[in-house]
Amino acid sequence: MKAINVQAILMVVTLCFGLSLVSVAVQAHTVYFVRHFEKITSPDELHLNDPPLTADGQRRALNLAGLLAQQSIKSVFSTQFKRTLQSALPTALEQGVTVTAYDPRQLQALAQQLALLGHDALVVGHSNTTPFLVNILSGQQISLQESDYGDIFLIQFDENAKVIDFKTGRVNR
Repeated sequence: MKAINVQAILMVVTLCFGLSLVSVAVQAHTVYFVRHFEKITSPDELHLNDPPLTADGQRRALNLAGLLAQQSIKSVFSTQFKRTLQSALPTALEQGVTVTAYDPRQLQALAQQLALLGHDALVVGHSNTTPFLVNILSGQQISLQESDYGDIFLIQFDENAKVIDFKTGRVNR
């Protein structure tokens, strides 16, 4: 029978327990959320599964970039659909960053990442993913209909990744 080194076990348990009590400090930051802008819905278009933005949607995407131009956006997140990428791209170009794809089936993980990000970001999603992320992070209960375009949601986090402010607004066409 092997002798058990009780001191070593206590040291490991203390170290593990002590590390779990350490809080992660991040920089205060703001995350902006939008649903993609107006998409082509005409049945005679050949983009049924992955439609691009309409001219109104493209104008709104450019207006979003202008609205956020004075912010220090360091990350832009989007799903890999044309409509979300086209909504995100003008802001990414204005800010000099690339668009990072996220999996809309992994929203819990994305929410944790956003809370701990430590820098300002834009997240472009859909009528189901945007409310989910905003609600889980802010504790609000927003919803978006299929016809809702142009709403912007802002969540500010403090150094402890706690929500300190929540605002809504509009991105004009």
